[in-house]
Amino acid sequence: MKRPLTALAIKKAKKKAGKWTLIDAGNSGLRVWIFPSGAKSYVFRYRRSSGQDVTITLGKAAGPGAITLSQARELAGDARRQRTQGKDPADVRRTERATEAARVDAVEREARRKDDAVSLVLARYFTDKVNAMRSAPELKRLLSKELAVWNKRRIDDVSRADAIKLIDAIKDRGHPVLANRTRTAARTFFSWCIDKALIEQNPFERTKPVADEQPRDRVLSDAELRLILLAIDRQEWPWKPFYRAVLLLGQRRDEVAGMKWNEVDLENAIWTLPAGRTKNGVEHIVPLSRQVVAILASIERVQIPKDGKLVDSPFVFTTTGTTPISGYSHAKVRLDKTVREIAVEESTEQVAPWRLHDARRTCASGMARLGIGVAVCEKVLNHVSGTFAGIVSVYQRHDFLAEKRHALTVWADHVESLTNPKPVNESNVVQLKAV
Repeated sequence: MKRPLTALAIKKAKKKAGKWTLIDAGNSGLRVWIFPSGAKSYVFRYRRSSGQDVTITLGKAAGPGAITLSQARELAGDARRQRTQGKDPADVRRTERATEAARVDAVEREARRKDDAVSLVLARYFTDKVNAMRSAPELKRLLSKELAVWNKRRIDDVSRADAIKLIDAIKDRGHPVLANRTRTAARTFFSWCIDKALIEQNPFERTKPVADEQPRDRVLSDAELRLILLAIDRQEWPWKPFYRAVLLLGQRRDEVAGMKWNEVDLENAIWTLPAGRTKNGVEHIVPLSRQVVAILASIERVQIPKDGKLVDSPFVFTTTGTTPISGYSHAKVRLDKTVREIAVEESTEQVAPWRLHDARRTCASGMARLGIGVAVCEKVLNHVSGTFAGIVSVYQRHDFLAEKRHALTVWADHVESLTNPKPVNESNVVQLKAV
């Protein structure tokens, strides 16, 4: 007489040369298979209406992850109930497994989505590729701001349609040149994503620039420069001294903004820009006019906490103490508003739209107009093209320090005279007698 299985009987069942079976009497369809390897499994056997015998595995009967005999009987009971309801236990099992596989896949995809979100991939891109670039601050600011609408999206969810929509949106904000810059930077970023096997196609690859860019030749006239200088005087820290320094030094915006105290020698009136902070990777020595020395000497050093005490910030133009100034766009809006107000006050013609980089071109043009040679102007601007291109750059080692100092002094005196004209020398005034 067959008897119901016991846990002890299953445990004592020995392996044989072939697979053999223990039947659980009283629990129709429930069996234990013992394999030649010694492995044991609970199975449920039944016959379909077609006459086909079907076996489904319920779980291990021994070893790690094994289920108990009681659990196996419950699973066998479920299978029998499914049959009485007209369901096929094997089909139900396949459906359950497919559902579970889909659930696991969804969980994994969500995990990958979090890891491969645009914001996180951008951070990896900055670390791997951008941080070593001299243009890193500006490039990081551009991509972080303009791609922020995709921050939570998975990188491979960004389509060509999304890319076109983004570029057009920037253009519609009134910034077609910025749209072109964003397109170029984003296309390079997504190419890096392809190299890292994060995506297969670059959504920006078949997009087109939204504006034809012409080289800028905007030079501020003396009248415009005077209004801007008057407006600068009405700005607050740190923009007042910063704008003044940019106009007087003729250097790039970010180079001036990132100026550090250890780069400046006020006693000898010299600012040494290290190679790592210049566009061409060449150390650049900038003589400081008396006007710039006065500006820098008037700046109170910002202090930051370090090791439990306050120390001077390394940056000259800073509000946080730990980073150079930022927020150029908002500051420029305020400056332009002040320029317009002064023009109205003086019933003077308004200043046409201009950019801060135009100040650099204005400085170069102004020095040339004041009699400074082209070669010296290029040295002031730290250009390695033009006069000093090719073989000349190899053999020309004169530092032009004296010439640069003269040029920047002439320029600073001219700029100062626009808002602070020198009084007429009374010794040259001839008194006329009345007759």
